[in-house]
Amino acid sequence: MNETFIQLGINPALISGMEKAGITFPTQIQAEAIPPALTGKDIVGQSATGTGKTLAFLLALFHKIDVSKREMQAIILAPTHELAMQIFHAAELLAKNSAMPVTAAPIIGDVNIVRQIDKLKERPHIIIGSSGRILELIQKRKINAQTVKTIVLDEADRLLDDNNRSSVEAIIKTTQKDRQLMLFSATITSAAMEKAAGWLKEPAVIAVQPETA
Repeated sequence: MNETFIQLGINPALISGMEKAGITFPTQIQAEAIPPALTGKDIVGQSATGTGKTLAFLLALFHKIDVSKREMQAIILAPTHELAMQIFHAAELLAKNSAMPVTAAPIIGDVNIVRQIDKLKERPHIIIGSSGRILELIQKRKINAQTVKTIVLDEADRLLDDNNRSSVEAIIKTTQKDRQLMLFSATITSAAMEKAAGWLKEPAVIAVQPETA
């Protein structure tokens, strides 16, 4: 099962961008999650840390973003500031290497909110960050969630715990009903799935078993 990114339907600009980073073949989670993601299906993807989940959802997002529109089209939620910044840097690198004018902004707590509001005036396509700060800025009407086509929950099991779930749910409720929802995690418990069930529409559920030595 050595599918290529071309077979998955990935844009040639993105393929050449990944080649610059030394990525030539999709991992199993990428091969299984990208095709249904490109058709707009909701996704629940489970695979071990380090198997390429971030690139799986970033490639799908880059495909779907309409760069002719200066508006926010995707929100990526992460449970920690470190993870949010990692995803942001990955998105920046993919945009740079593929020469695609997709813009992203990190929106995390414990950072000067005035600077973040200034950054939002540039209308980045993708907002990446913590649910608390993103919700605060939606409530302050600095983020217009009505233009969001896709929401990604990275490390979804942690975003669905008692500390984060209410703010995550509040963000999802501010977006249009027909938006796409993608959940990725190394482990997705049945409890987490139950909590998310009400938000998902016939999701493609992909579980990649860890390679056994």
